[in-house]
Amino acid sequence: ITITFIMKLAIVFAALIASSMGAVFFEENFGAGWEDRWVQSTAKGDEAGAFVASAGKYFNDAEADVGIKTSTDARFYGLSAKFDEFSNKDKTMIASFVVKHEQDLDCGGGYFKLFPAGLDQAGMTGDS
Repeated sequence: ITITFIMKLAIVFAALIASSMGAVFFEENFGAGWEDRWVQSTAKGDEAGAFVASAGKYFNDAEADVGIKTSTDARFYGLSAKFDEFSNKDKTMIASFVVKHEQDLDCGGGYFKLFPAGLDQAGMTGDS
């Protein structure tokens, strides 16, 4: 076995590893400045609530475990952030988010939607 063979093998191995790793197109941890990256919908007027940053009632590390939460009960909430255009054609796309429910809810829920680039973020509603 020559050094050249080992180097070629290492390059092929590195290329295989790199091609198997997925790309992250958007990630948010709601750290400092999150309000500048997100637009809260105002479409519901006085019935709209605002998200606020908080570690919540139960956390391990108050700074590291910060997320967002609703600030007022019985309000409508909408929040959106833009990200660069991408294509997942012929590739599997995985989208996920984490929810920690700390209050008793009579109704409600959490979900996310992927919108086209032209979304009116401030005017976003459940029908958008």
